[in-house]
Formats: sequence, structure tokens, C-alpha cells
Amino acid sequence: MNDSIKRNLITVIKFSLSIGILWYLFTTAQKDDQFEKFLSQPKHWGWVGVGFVSCILANLISFLRWRVMVRALGLPFTYFDAIRIGFIGSFFGLFAFGIIGSDTLRAFYVTRQVKDRMPEAICSVVADRIVGLITMFSFASVAFLLLDFEDIATAHPGKLQTLNYACRVVLGVTVLCLAGVFSVILAPQLARTKTFDWLLRLPRIGNLLKKLSDVVLTYRRQPQAVLSAVGMSLLVNLCFVTSIYFLAIGLTNSAPSFRDHLLIEPICMVANAAPLPGGLGGMELALKFLYEAFSCETGVIVGFAFRFSLLCVSALGAIFWFLNRKKVTSAYPAEGDDSLA
Repeated sequence: MNDSIKRNLITVIKFSLSIGILWYLFTTAQKDDQFEKFLSQPKHWGWVGVGFVSCILANLISFLRWRVMVRALGLPFTYFDAIRIGFIGSFFGLFAFGIIGSDTLRAFYVTRQVKDRMPEAICSVVADRIVGLITMFSFASVAFLLLDFEDIATAHPGKLQTLNYACRVVLGVTVLCLAGVFSVILAPQLARTKTFDWLLRLPRIGNLLKKLSDVVLTYRRQPQAVLSAVGMSLLVNLCFVTSIYFLAIGLTNSAPSFRDHLLIEPICMVANAAPLPGGLGGMELALKFLYEAFSCETGVIVGFAFRFSLLCVSALGAIFWFLNRKKVTSAYPAEGDDSLA
């Protein structure tokens, strides 16, 4: 089987899996009369509008966070470039026809602008993703520590217990990531020890650790930029929390509290990063599970509404793409071009 057929087959499997998950959620909600209840109950469109605006604002802040990471390396990059390529990346991150994803597009774009500093340009994309993920896990860990599971009355105690265990795993991963980052920052000579070399040879973990250490060492001399990026990541998470929460109270009669959403949001956004087209299906399934853990049966409705808001962001990316096709296309290497190898 050649590479082209294999890629097409993987794409078909991913889309099929996403469609299968969405169909399962749709049929489950239909059996429980969730759609009939949704259509019959009053809506608060003002809160729904707040939810949509918060989602767009979260994406804008994440694009500007990437600009902070690029500029910290002394690379030229305007606000408009960050927003334009960020939206286009969201568009291709969903459909991904012929393009690996949003991070790849951003990396190629910046490297085309500064060909003499390609490693730093690619590092900015990796650093932005790592800062976002570590902040997201830390956000969920703090929310977990502030939440008293014993005081939560739920109709699904098994799911709540599963969520409790999952949060403990998230907390452990957060501690390990933060310990690794701070150890490299405070003691960069650790990266030259035999133990570190042994860890780099571990399958999968080694590659991840190598990328993490390279990124941390690159930004070690730019603490202000890193702190700014962390602060912006916190704002991104708060905006997504606000988006999901207000979509829920605007469209349904029941929803977990805002404090509960501080835990719900980062977990469902991690699910949205699943290796599916734009995370389609993963985030909706996670929201259904998380809402049921907090005794709310409206997770499917809220998940579909939040997905629609993310699709609106992708639609903005489509507009940017069609207005800037020549400029963005030139950011990609032509077939057979090894300039990025």
C-alpha cells in the first residue's frame, strides 16, 4: 500500500469515526427527548451571544499568544499576520485536506518569512502549543483541587468517580510537566547528564522530552514573554469556560455551575485535540460525559452549540483563506521542495 492510499484511508477512517460518534450522540439525545425539550423551552439569546463572542475572543487571544512567542525570538511578525494565519489554521485544522494541520501551516508560514532562522520559527509554534497545553492542564488541576467531589450529588456516581480518577491523572501529569520545565530552567546542565540521555532514548517519551527541553532552553532568556504567554493562556481558558457556560444557560434550563465548568472546559478541550478532523466528536462526547457526572443531561445540546461556535471561527478562517490564497499558498513548499528538510 503506497503512502497516498494509506493517507486517504486514514482520513476516511477519521471522518467515519467522527461521524459515528456524532450519530451516537444524536440518536442518544433523540431517545431521551432532549431535542424536543430543547425546542420547547425558552431561550436566552443574549447569553448565547456572550458565549459565541467569548469563543471568538479565546481564539484571538491564542493567536496573539503565538505572536508573543514568535517576537520573543526576534522574528518579524505583525498582529495582523498572527490573526490571519491563526484563523486560516483553524479552518484547515478542521478539514485538513492536503495540509497536516494548523500548527504545520503556522510553522511553514513563519519559516517562509525568515528562511535563515527556520529552527527558531518552528520552535515558536512548538513553544506556543506546549505553553497552552501545560497551562490548560494546570488550570484543570487547580479546579480539581478546589472542587469537593464528596459534596456533589449526582445521578451518575460511577461517572463522577471516573472523573475523579481522571483528574488525579491530570494532576500527576501537570506536576511532572511543571517539574520538568522548572528543572531545565533552574538547572540547564541536567540536559547534558547521562540520565537525561537515557530518557531521550525512550520510545515516544524521549522525543517529547527532547522537544520540551529544546523549547524551554530557547526561551530561558525570555521570561517576560513566557509569563505573558502563560497569562494569555489563562485568559484563553477563562474565555472558553465563559463560552461553554453561557451557551449552556442560554440554551438549556440546567447546567453545572461556573466553578464546575473550570474543570469541564480544559478536559473537553483536551478531547477536542483528539486525532480526529478538528476534534469533531471527541469534544462533544466528553461534554456529554462531564455534564452527566454533574447530573446534567444537556451535555449533547451544549456540545453541539459549542461546536457550532468553533465552526464559526473556522468560517472566519475560510474567509481569510479565500482573500489571501496566493500569499498563504506561497508559505508552503512546492512538491519536491526540500528547503524545509
